[in-house]
Amino acid sequence: MIIDAHIHVGCWDHPDFLGRSVSLEDTIAVLKQAGCDGAALCPTDQCKNAALLADAHAAVDDGYEGKLWVFPWVRPGDSSDADIAFLEANRAKICGIKIHPSLSRIRITDEGFAPLLEIANRHSLVVLVHCGRWQEIASFRFAVEAAKRYPQAKFLLAHAGGDTPPLATSAAQLVHDQRVENVWFEFSGLREFWVIERNCALLGADRYLMGSDYGLAHPLMYIGAVQGMNLSSHEKEKILSANALALFGTPVQGSSS
Repeated sequence: MIIDAHIHVGCWDHPDFLGRSVSLEDTIAVLKQAGCDGAALCPTDQCKNAALLADAHAAVDDGYEGKLWVFPWVRPGDSSDADIAFLEANRAKICGIKIHPSLSRIRITDEGFAPLLEIANRHSLVVLVHCGRWQEIASFRFAVEAAKRYPQAKFLLAHAGGDTPPLATSAAQLVHDQRVENVWFEFSGLREFWVIERNCALLGADRYLMGSDYGLAHPLMYIGAVQGMNLSSHEKEKILSANALALFGTPVQGSSS
């Protein structure tokens, strides 16, 4: 079984992504092509959470047999009240939340995110948090600090904690040294597959999930990376599916379930 732990559905506004747009129908076709049995779904930066949740339920009702989990993209400030209301109203239908400090332009430890993280902590939701090269705002260090503040939430650090070998290695080392038990990593954006081999030796394969960041990259890129890693078949199984299944819990159900 293969689960993609980081997928985006919809149209991007960020200029770097040139209006890239994929529907859930497009996404499911790619998942099938890549041999994926399911995915964690986030909207794009347009934050169309309600539409994505509705589309995911419709896909299951229409006969999609894979597993889907929905992560609403939440924001601080003026949008947070609406996001909080959405989370509370749809708690039973979502797996977690997506936080993007770089695009929100504030750290995950900023008080603007606190009400959203309190909901995640109260309900033991997964917090999929973008970690990038902008260390003043999107450092893995702030994500780990948030994980320590909200120990019942489950923090999934995107891009291996930062999509370069030094950042990904430092992120794993920090989690190891501080013995932070509620942090996991997915490694979309990281080309250097051997870094994940090294980090698995430090933290264990239990802490790593395969994610692609589709529709910006393709699942086959990262499935191939895992298959090529110098790890045991059991470790590869954990990274490709078992860890995601354990972390995400119940997927989207059909209306008749």
